[in-house]
Amino acid sequence: MKKYFKKEHILILFIFVSILSTIIIKPLGDLDEIWNYNVARNMALGKIPYKEISTITTPLLPAINSIFLNIFDELIVMRILAAILLTSIFYMIFKILRYLTKETNISLILTLLLAIIFPDVFCIDYNYMILLLSLIIVYIELKNKSQYKKNNIVVGILAGLAICTKQSIGGLIAIATVLNPILELRKKENIKEIFNNSLMRIIGISIPCLILLIYLLATKSFAEFINYAILSISTFDNKIPYKNLFENKSKVIVILARLMPIIISTLVLVTLLEKFNKKIKNTDKKNNNNIKTLTIYGITMLVIMYPIADKIHFLIGSAITLIGISYLIINIGKKVYEKINSKNKRFIYKTTTLVIYLLLIIIIANKSYTNISEYKNMYDDNSINKKIAHYKYINIPSYLEERIKQIDEYILKKEKEDKIIYILDAEAGIYHIPLNKYIKNYDMFLKGNIGKAGEKGIIEELKKQDKSKTYLVRKNEDSLNWQTPTKVIKYIKENYEKIGEISIYDEYIKK
Repeated sequence: MKKYFKKEHILILFIFVSILSTIIIKPLGDLDEIWNYNVARNMALGKIPYKEISTITTPLLPAINSIFLNIFDELIVMRILAAILLTSIFYMIFKILRYLTKETNISLILTLLLAIIFPDVFCIDYNYMILLLSLIIVYIELKNKSQYKKNNIVVGILAGLAICTKQSIGGLIAIATVLNPILELRKKENIKEIFNNSLMRIIGISIPCLILLIYLLATKSFAEFINYAILSISTFDNKIPYKNLFENKSKVIVILARLMPIIISTLVLVTLLEKFNKKIKNTDKKNNNNIKTLTIYGITMLVIMYPIADKIHFLIGSAITLIGISYLIINIGKKVYEKINSKNKRFIYKTTTLVIYLLLIIIIANKSYTNISEYKNMYDDNSINKKIAHYKYINIPSYLEERIKQIDEYILKKEKEDKIIYILDAEAGIYHIPLNKYIKNYDMFLKGNIGKAGEKGIIEELKKQDKSKTYLVRKNEDSLNWQTPTKVIKYIKENYEKIGEISIYDEYIKK
């Protein structure tokens, strides 16, 4: 037993180091990383979400992150937390695959192959938190079919935590956890048991949600929660259609995106056949129940791709579905394997899978070593920032480092003249963080993140402002973030006076 756990720990450590080595060398500039960090650090500073911080998701993940930022308020902490979160995800994928297949090598191969697809989208993100919670739910559902009573509340609590992480997809996961026992209904005799199972899950779901509600009421932020997390979503009209994935730079993503409708259809078909096949054997029944569970949660997670079907949302959303189709293919492979008449088939299988597994380990280990060496060299050459507050130990491109210094010096100078600077740009947080500044609605200046009144609301606010405010607007409109409230930018340019420029921005004041 001790030997087994040692192997588990080595695997976890290997995954963690590999992921961290990939994340740590990334240059500063990922705006999702900046926005997530900014929300968490402002919670650590005591600001209240929605009331004092503009955010559109429920606050579980930034609340957890803020605990660690209270100890050491640097972006590097978020990268370490991202590595821990992602390590947990891939470890759970391995645990699920090994439980389903009863084969360690195959499970490791599939886990590592999946991990190889992800590196350029490794980051701290609430969607990853949702995926982790969903994987834990799936693992409990698969492993403890015969012990529902002991696990219903746990499953419900996990679904409730998903709601507290991201209310939209979390709500769908909660519905899936309640419906899953109902799909076990086969005869009238077990109606009471099924009802009790679903009821216990509802109770479990309500526990984290009730705690969140109490927090919102206690901080008098419930109305603002409704404003930002519910009503403001209607003002987000930007989309990335699924078909864009067919033109992705990664051929793997293109292939998976084209296959996904077929994969989903296959899993649904197998689930339906099991549901209506009364002659199915007990062994096959268990396999198909597993497929059913993976299909339910897999389809639920796919909703993450709406309305933004980019690479990161696609990979997160399709992870459970890919586990499901892998399991189905492995079952077919096992049946083929059983029909092969060869004394050496077990040896050939074990040797082949071991070689593939070791090759993947070597490839990943080599990449990790390269990343760590590159980071060390950048640190020794002073390419890694050691001076700009909150970005210490982060690789900052020279052009961006110069821009941060230039804009921050400008802001400090203007403040001495009793001027207040608003940066109407998605990058605003990058410049404000080193100054320990935060301006609600403007540090995440995006459609859907500025309240239910949207761009009209911001414009009405601008009309009430006096001449002490200076607004910075990008010179080059083509470089604006795709979610920028362009109507606000247009209003500034048409109604305000340009008085100068700083770095990539033009300065505007009220006429």
